[in-house]
Amino acid sequence: MLQFENTQYAHIRIDPTQIGLRAGLDVHRLTLTAELLPSGLEHSSMLCEAEAELYVSSPSWRWLATAKPMRIRLTNHNHAALQLAFPLTNQQLLALEEHRAGQDLSVELQISTFLQFSHASAESREQFRVPASVWQTELERLGTSFGFALAIPIPAPDGAQRDAAVYLQDARRLLHDGEFDKAIGSARQAMERILAVTDWPAISKNDDLFQRSQAQRWRAIYKAAFDQASGAEHADEVTKDFSYSRGEAEALIGIAASLLRAVPVPGV
Repeated sequence: MLQFENTQYAHIRIDPTQIGLRAGLDVHRLTLTAELLPSGLEHSSMLCEAEAELYVSSPSWRWLATAKPMRIRLTNHNHAALQLAFPLTNQQLLALEEHRAGQDLSVELQISTFLQFSHASAESREQFRVPASVWQTELERLGTSFGFALAIPIPAPDGAQRDAAVYLQDARRLLHDGEFDKAIGSARQAMERILAVTDWPAISKNDDLFQRSQAQRWRAIYKAAFDQASGAEHADEVTKDFSYSRGEAEALIGIAASLLRAVPVPGV
């Protein structure tokens, strides 16, 4: 509840089943409505300035995002809707997924308000739980604009693994610049450095696939990805007309980063 001066107050109601996620480019919007029911206002109708912040609730309480300040009109005994939109990055959504671990999402909304002219102010913290089924449905609405992020490791100060990480960073930059073929080429360079520090044995097309060892299967994954990435060079009659999409470039960079993570870090 928002308690202003004297007997002026406003009850707050939040329906956690009406929360929404709107897809953006790397940054999405979490939308929700806080319904205010004022009573005892000094005047029958008053303008109110409102700010809101969103937090993850305990046990790991932390700030998530701030909504754009809003101005609404409050009228005694009439409901007023505070429409809030919070920017959330892909990484923040992934952190929320890790936090809730398949359960309901527990969050806290902190609302700060003051009435114009009278300058009476009030704050309130409202905790609520978004049902897991509702949250999962909203995540699915984001479609391909939301995905799992894969950090590119920097496992050593020098050597082949460090070089592979540098090539992957370059691949990510080229991807953002729209240079898909060049990005794939950098991912291929990274794969070459990764192979240099592995003990994955050679494989043959005559192998019994079911009899391959764990290391041989890693080599097969590497070989398939490397062959696909090599097509971005358009160096022969078969690959000269290959055309790669952004999604394919992302996939090959992600595979290369995953292979780098599968290689033991020196000294560990």
